[in-house]
Parts: sequence; C-alpha cells; structure tokens
Amino acid sequence: MPFPTHWPPRPASGLRSIRFYVTGSATASFGDNAWLFVDQVTANTIDPTPYLAPGDTTTKVQVGDLDRGGSPMGGREIAQDAAPPQHESPPATQQASPKAQLWANTIRIVNEGLGDLQVSFDGTNVHGYIPASSEVIYRERFESGICLRGVGATPTFHVEAW
Repeated sequence: MPFPTHWPPRPASGLRSIRFYVTGSATASFGDNAWLFVDQVTANTIDPTPYLAPGDTTTKVQVGDLDRGGSPMGGREIAQDAAPPQHESPPATQQASPKAQLWANTIRIVNEGLGDLQVSFDGTNVHGYIPASSEVIYRERFESGICLRGVGATPTFHVEAW
C-alpha cells in the first residue's frame, strides 16, 4: 500500500490545536499505517478563512462561530490561483494546490499488543520504539503525520495527537 498523497509531511511553520485519534493493528510496513493529521475530518478544530479569488474586492467577515475559530493561516486555495506556469509546466488549471497541514504539539502512542512497535514521522527512518504493552508520549514534538509498524508481530495500538 502506498503512502498518502503528499507524504512526507512538511515541517511545521506555526502552531495549531488538533484532535486526532486512530486505532489499528500494525504490520511490517510503515505504509500500511501512515496518516497525515489533516486527513482526519475531526482533527482540524479551526475553520479556514473564506475563499476569495484573486482581485475579488468582496469583504467576507464571517469566519468560524462560537465553537470554532477561523484559521490564522489564510484561506482556501484552488489550482487556478497557482503561479503562472514556467517552461514545460502544465497549465495553472492542472496544477495542484499544496496540501494543507496540521501539526501536533503532543503525540501519545499506546501499544496494546504483545509485539513491539516502531514509530516514524517520515516513513523511512525509525524515530521511536514502543515495547509491548507500554506507551510513549512525545511532548513538544511538532509533526504533521505519523506511521507505525510492528516488529515480529502485529500489535494493536492507538494514537492520539493534539
């Protein structure tokens, strides 16, 4: 199974509060259990600002509500707003906008199984190891995605990120 589109995640450029939670069973491949936090619908607690096309003079002030704030990171993008194509580039309408990213401040990984888990934040390198029936909490670890794989077994796990 391939990694998600736009993997590996870009480094963080700011902070956002997220609510990410997944459970599963690990396999021997990082690609089988890889997530970008932004892909979980409930993870983003901030609504993006309204989309305004280039040159639009309309003022839109409604952003979020009493429960959800507007994004301090700008509005939505569409492919037509991409920079003009350079030599040999596809037309702007065929260029994809960069994937939005959410970064976690704290990540908790619980290994509920009998096998060990390896953790990666780029899908290649091992950044952490969680023995069977234990957990780890990464604080002040600004990551926008995670992947896990089992070592010698298929342990069950759950991941929380905020």
